[in-house]
Amino acid sequence: MKKSFLNIARVMMPFGVAFGMIACTTTEDGTPVESESRVALRATANPTAGAENSRVDVGAISVTEFQVGTQDVEMRYAAKSELGAGVNIGNISLSTNLNAELGTSATQPKSNVLIQNGEHQTAVIGEGRTPDGTYTEITFDLYQNTNVEQDHFAHGKSLYIIGEVNNTPTRIWFDSEEALRATARNGEGYSIDGDADLWLYFDMASMFDGVDFSAAADADGDGFIDIGPNDVDGNGDLHTAIRANLDSSVEFVK
Repeated sequence: MKKSFLNIARVMMPFGVAFGMIACTTTEDGTPVESESRVALRATANPTAGAENSRVDVGAISVTEFQVGTQDVEMRYAAKSELGAGVNIGNISLSTNLNAELGTSATQPKSNVLIQNGEHQTAVIGEGRTPDGTYTEITFDLYQNTNVEQDHFAHGKSLYIIGEVNNTPTRIWFDSEEALRATARNGEGYSIDGDADLWLYFDMASMFDGVDFSAAADADGDGFIDIGPNDVDGNGDLHTAIRANLDSSVEFVK
């Protein structure tokens, strides 16, 4: 009898292991555990802008420096487990990856250099494991840079651009920490089902769309055309026009 029991135990052991493996794919309340992939979220200025002689030409402005601060990044997706055959992603409640490794990394305040000395740069906003699924939008807040000396031009600015308009040094900046939303360029979202990179593109052509730089002035005569808050240099209308373009100038791609 004892030998028979041992034989039965040996036969049943693989089934017990298999059951244990299946059980490990669910939480205590029976909710399926999401599969994950390692993803890096990177940012750059859209490389379709023309670069020549240590500057990036975007219409009437030549850009040599571009920096943007990000924080509280939240990536929304339709979980892979919910995307069955024939399921319309528009009918799925989107999840957030805030508690994932990538979400924790990306939400930290960062100052991202996207153009330096007229050359495109790549910044890593965050990286780590994140649930598999179809990612459709990324929201984030601008972040004021307080990690430089107070007399540095970047101090207290959440986004700034340095360049030239009509051969006059030009500075554009924001100091607000407002929310922006980037949607998927393809309009449908991008599938994550394996290690990958996602890119936040800041499209400078879109950012300056409809902005009449011929009206830009150096009203205080300090040698700089300043386009910033509080109608500095009398360029408040230009600042407002650029602000109106910010949301539409940011998108993400895979």
